[in-house]
Amino acid sequence: MSKQSSLKYIDVILDDKLNWKPQIDKLVTYLSKSCGMLFKLKHYTKISVFKSVYFALFHSYLTYPILNWMGKGQQDDFTLLIRLQNKAVRILEYDKTRTAALYSKHKILEIPHLLKLSIDKFMYSFYNGRLPNHFDNHFIEIASVHSYQTRLAA
Repeated sequence: MSKQSSLKYIDVILDDKLNWKPQIDKLVTYLSKSCGMLFKLKHYTKISVFKSVYFALFHSYLTYPILNWMGKGQQDDFTLLIRLQNKAVRILEYDKTRTAALYSKHKILEIPHLLKLSIDKFMYSFYNGRLPNHFDNHFIEIASVHSYQTRLAA
């Protein structure tokens, strides 16, 4: 039996060295094609329909495995993803300069904010800030470590 260098599982490419470069390369290719589709679509539709297509084609692929690969790759890879997202947002209004204003105007989160939102959802969107049950054996209560009366003991 031969060793595979990567494995595709639920549309996420896992490398044998836990390197996310193959996943990011695939993502860059897909998002580049999506930018081309968005550019062609811009001439034929209203902004509301265009934004729906942006969220379906671009945003969903950008955010799907963001908690896994963000922060694990090379900075150059993320810079390229940020440039592609900026390009997609500029297509909305044919604006070449101020992307921050466009993100705000169209209520689109930039990649660093998407990562923060994903982390926040992971940590706090469960019932009353509680993590899912399969994390129970990874954490222990402070009271079981020592009996000192501290603020977090209860």
